[in-house]
Amino acid sequence: MKLLVIGIGDCGCRLAGEFALLNKMAKAKRHVSIVTCAYAFNNDEANLAALTKTGREWLQPVLIHGSLEGEEKSAEAGAELMRQESDRALAAMRPGGSVESDAFLFIAGAAGSLGSGGVPVVAQQLKQRYADKPVYVLIVLPFDSEMGEPQCVHNTAICLNSIGKIADAVILVDNGGLRGGGNIELNENMGSVNKEIVFPFYNLLCAGEMGGSGYAAAKVVDAGDIVQTLAGWTAIGVGEVRLPGSVFPWRKMGDFRKKGMETSAALEAMNAALARLSIDCRLEDAGKALYLLSAPPKQASIDMTKDLGNRLRELAYNAEIRGGNFYGAANLAQVTVVVSELIYMDRIKNYYDRAVGLAHVENKGE
Repeated sequence: MKLLVIGIGDCGCRLAGEFALLNKMAKAKRHVSIVTCAYAFNNDEANLAALTKTGREWLQPVLIHGSLEGEEKSAEAGAELMRQESDRALAAMRPGGSVESDAFLFIAGAAGSLGSGGVPVVAQQLKQRYADKPVYVLIVLPFDSEMGEPQCVHNTAICLNSIGKIADAVILVDNGGLRGGGNIELNENMGSVNKEIVFPFYNLLCAGEMGGSGYAAAKVVDAGDIVQTLAGWTAIGVGEVRLPGSVFPWRKMGDFRKKGMETSAALEAMNAALARLSIDCRLEDAGKALYLLSAPPKQASIDMTKDLGNRLRELAYNAEIRGGNFYGAANLAQVTVVVSELIYMDRIKNYYDRAVGLAHVENKGE
């Protein structure tokens, strides 16, 4: 699947840069393109200049004219600034980029002003211009330490309420609950956090693009499967486990035992993916779900894929399940899980309740 990526605000621009790097890795290692264009919309010129260095050649900066300071650091002020600048910003995008893309992906942090307010504005405009293209939004929720800041809570509630009515799917990332996973070690460095957020998309986007080049396995997950799955509030996660033959290459074992251990490894990788979902959710609340196995061709099997599907059906028993595999990983079983059309989210309800409570306190103070 090919995405046209637009990051808005500081957080969104950093993550758009990570998608540009992810595309660079896909081209180098797998000889496919998964991002047609990546844009960074920001009113901080120094921030944009820093982002376009260090190998992010695919990231195109677009300067938004205007400032948001002091009391104007609200989602409403960010939305107003983006309304004034959106036509000029969209005109700076490369002609034809949307034609080559399967979908749009907007990225923003929910707690800021330009991102939280600007994403709904631009997403609505592109949705009207390109009615045949899905519009997805990746929203990063605040850190737990920001939950006590009234402006952060207000901006987050406004952003979630607005974008939930516009986007085809909203992929949520809970900064308060991120844990290390995949081949990225999570630490206090923000760059590692950003890589952790973006990495789960790698196999998902590559799988369908690699299907015709000898990587296709029993059932390919392509852009159509992803579009049919992504809807409403969404979580994504990836887990990986080293396959038994690569752990002890000198040890011989029977085919039956080996296949059983490989299937167990794939199930373990799925459990890791579910434990590392981008936001806590109840799987029984999902209306749709997707799983993707990436494993070496000599160790992948139909049983692996079948058992993964059965396991996900047990957990997300109300969901319409899609899944498949491809020969992308070396010596590993990597499993990507997407749960979508979530009907209830505690984290979102918490922001709405806090925003209403803060507004009530302010009104009493007046």
